[in-house]
Amino acid sequence: MAGEYWQREPSGLARERMVALDLPGISLELATASGVFGAQRVDHGTMVLLRRAPIPAACSGVVDVGTGYGPIAVAMGLRQPSAGVWAVDVNRRALELTRRNAASAALANVVAVEPEQVPAALRFDRLYSNPPVKIGREELHSLLGGWLGRLATDGDAYLVVKQSMGADGLGRWLTEAGYPTVRSASKQGYRLLHVTAPPRRRPQDALTADDLAVVNRATGQRWSVLGRLSGGRSDSVQLLGSGPARMVLKIKRGAWWEGQLARFAELVAALRTAGYPTPPVLGFGPLGEDRFYLATEHTAGSQPAALDMELARDVLQAIGLHAAVRPSPIRDWSAMITMFLNGGIADHRFPPGLAGLAQQAWDLVPHPVPALPTGDFVHGDLTTRNLLTRSGRLSAVIDAEGFGSGTRTIDLVSMLATTRPEQRAVSDLLIEQAIAASDESVFHACLAHQVLKTLLSAADHPQRSAAVEERARNLLTFARK
Repeated sequence: MAGEYWQREPSGLARERMVALDLPGISLELATASGVFGAQRVDHGTMVLLRRAPIPAACSGVVDVGTGYGPIAVAMGLRQPSAGVWAVDVNRRALELTRRNAASAALANVVAVEPEQVPAALRFDRLYSNPPVKIGREELHSLLGGWLGRLATDGDAYLVVKQSMGADGLGRWLTEAGYPTVRSASKQGYRLLHVTAPPRRRPQDALTADDLAVVNRATGQRWSVLGRLSGGRSDSVQLLGSGPARMVLKIKRGAWWEGQLARFAELVAALRTAGYPTPPVLGFGPLGEDRFYLATEHTAGSQPAALDMELARDVLQAIGLHAAVRPSPIRDWSAMITMFLNGGIADHRFPPGLAGLAQQAWDLVPHPVPALPTGDFVHGDLTTRNLLTRSGRLSAVIDAEGFGSGTRTIDLVSMLATTRPEQRAVSDLLIEQAIAASDESVFHACLAHQVLKTLLSAADHPQRSAAVEERARNLLTFARK
């Protein structure tokens, strides 16, 4: 049977048996089977981890990599009901046993899936693993590197490895790979390694147990946090689960959001009635201290790397539906762009290498710039980051809560800015539609705004000045003179 437990479909009949899991406060019988790791008993290393590693924090999302029949996932799910536990394995027999064991323990916060079924944007607060060291050093390094790369900024991991099977060497490799690792415990010939994620960005606003209680009452369901979703810049964005249901929860800061989220819920209802592909709002409201939550249904899909012609047509069809609603004029994107172009930006001193590009942008518009048309729904940040696709087709437009009124040309130019130079057919189609939505002068005003905004970003990120310059040059090739 050597090696079978890390195969997708173990050979041979599944000879089942029950094994005991005895921990303080937990006494369970777990179903196991041949072809699954630790089939004869709960492995000694797993018991070291369960006795010595800390339990998940409340309202956190964790992952058990190489779950087997689920002793770690089930134990952690029982110890912290508000935490969501992803039980991941390639072995389908093991996953089915994990699902059965979680159901026997009446756990709704354990999700047993194959690796590719975990949403790509999900980031975890903690990782637990009794990793499959027998798959070989290179394969093990690749496996752990991939999953550790999905830890949140302030996340960590606990790995249990037998000393005689390279625990100390693995700890050194992890530290050298940028994941500081220390020995947390040593017992029965096993090392419990504590791994911390390198800082990448500031931590998101944490979701508390009190916050989750508010959301549970408002939605009438008991949710567990399954992990954080990447892509949110200033917001906390988390994936919540309640049985098979999935929900995206954002935390917003600032009193302005109280009214904006109410307006957004009304807008989404109208957009969805018109056929616009955006997830329904499941709830919104205050959390206290100028913090507000927005809950939307989770839509499966992945962010596209770029627009191809088929996806561009899907996006254009969605933008065409903007005319079906008349949003509140409280935030007017057209007015903001006009004010930007007629304001202090005219006197801004760009670095010598960028000043010529800024002048080219200025040459696209009259001075002063006339008011842009308004009244359409404008997403305000419509780029490939805010699209979800399935099988290459648009499945959802997300993150539209900062919406306002304006001209559809704004969103079309924003999408145009994400195209690549070699995608000229796609960019030509977007340009054609951006001009048709208003006129050429409005298109040039929106394009000038994009170029100048791009050049300004070089001041905040000087290390990216070359990339900023390249992007601005590409944008200027779209001008129609």
